[in-house]
Amino acid sequence: MASYVPRVLICGNIEAFKEKIGNKSVEIIGHITFNKTGDDVKLFFGEHALTEKDIKNLLDGVAEYLIFVDALDFYYYFKNFPANAQVISAETFAQKFHNGFFSIEMFYLLKELLNHKKFRHVLDLDCLFDKSDFRTRGGSNVDLDCIAENIYPIMENVYGKIYRSFDEYRFKIFDVIILSKERTPAGFVDILIETDALTENILAFVRKNSELESWLNKSQNIFARIEYFNVASGAWCLIKKIMPLVDVGVYVVTHKDAKLYTLPDGYKIIHAGHALAKKYFGYAGDDTGDNISQLNPFLDEVTVLYWIWKNTKHTHAGIVHYRRFFTSDIKQKTFDAEKILSAAEILSILSDYDIIVQNEGISTRSQRDMMIFSTGQPDLVKVAEKIIRNHLARTQPGYLGAFDDVLSSLTLFFGGMYITRRNIFNAYCEWLFSFIIDATKEIRDKIEINGKSLEEMSHDYSRIAGFFAERMLTIWLMKNHLRIKTLPTMFREGV
Repeated sequence: MASYVPRVLICGNIEAFKEKIGNKSVEIIGHITFNKTGDDVKLFFGEHALTEKDIKNLLDGVAEYLIFVDALDFYYYFKNFPANAQVISAETFAQKFHNGFFSIEMFYLLKELLNHKKFRHVLDLDCLFDKSDFRTRGGSNVDLDCIAENIYPIMENVYGKIYRSFDEYRFKIFDVIILSKERTPAGFVDILIETDALTENILAFVRKNSELESWLNKSQNIFARIEYFNVASGAWCLIKKIMPLVDVGVYVVTHKDAKLYTLPDGYKIIHAGHALAKKYFGYAGDDTGDNISQLNPFLDEVTVLYWIWKNTKHTHAGIVHYRRFFTSDIKQKTFDAEKILSAAEILSILSDYDIIVQNEGISTRSQRDMMIFSTGQPDLVKVAEKIIRNHLARTQPGYLGAFDDVLSSLTLFFGGMYITRRNIFNAYCEWLFSFIIDATKEIRDKIEINGKSLEEMSHDYSRIAGFFAERMLTIWLMKNHLRIKTLPTMFREGV
């Protein structure tokens, strides 16, 4: 990140000014002399007596601040010249500059911009308002969030949500993100990449004659639009990014003829375990491109999840089953193709929430006991749990507590069904496949029942890794800051 060095004009003793500000870096552009004769107050730049217009031009051009070293001189200046937020005392400058000094004009324009553009959910990434003198929202309708480790408690009146780390806000959606720190072009690009999925609008303060200003002027074609709103020492640049077209891809997982002749836009049937299929039904399979289709007997629909992750680019992606579909109609009990959650409904829900999952299922047995009940093999479940836990500890040790809690829990988001935005979909898959493939192969290769390998056993046994994988979504959600929308599902009988 670039280090901002303010350009200043000094009125008074320069050595005294340097003593007041300590080791803070400034670029002294020039020296202004002060002259008071009776009621007549004049400022001189060299031999030239400065008018109000001259001072404004100097602060709009060569310098950003006019700083008075002597408090009495400062007093008389304000009695005889119009107020100007760029004219300040050395004491104020010394106190403010350690946080980066910004004129009040800059804040007023920013507030007006947020209101005029009707931005409501805003992330103040650099905690600009925490460095200001504002202590409340001042009647603004903007929901302003920030990222900060230490902050005055009173600033809770300014900020709606104060995030402590990137993990807390990395899956959120904001109307705009405010960037106020001085950055090099490379640093600015890094921030754009880091926050890419959070917003399509960036409101960045860009200082006059900076490297960033030059880079933005040369790079306008890589953005949809850049608008400039000038202030004394630079401009607020409202940058609208070029965003991919919205594309919903919800995959209906099947291993048989699904007998689904009409589906809403955005839904696609996919044959799970296509690489090992003995019958084909004309559906796309999970065995093209980068795939793990061969592991389907052990992981069930998780092989499709991997395929979607590696081979598609939908902006919103999800997975449902040929017999189970989400619906927004809470009264709908039987299957009706016209009641399947539509792409428009998905986009509407995911503008307010981060992920759509099934209503929580409640059981009288723990998740561990449910798997024992399904297989009739307590030792199989015990050994598989140990193997999966070891792989989780190796790649994702921070999730061990959630793993143990969910396996002992009576509730679950059953079915491994969910729909979400692409960045969240990818994040979950990156987490899951960091351990589940290796764990599944070890379970396949090491576990035997009555002298038979899992490959030789019925699907009730071979799919034990799939049973655990079904619980993984709930485990992952336990540790991530997501707004969860639960919906009922319609079940198709007789298929």
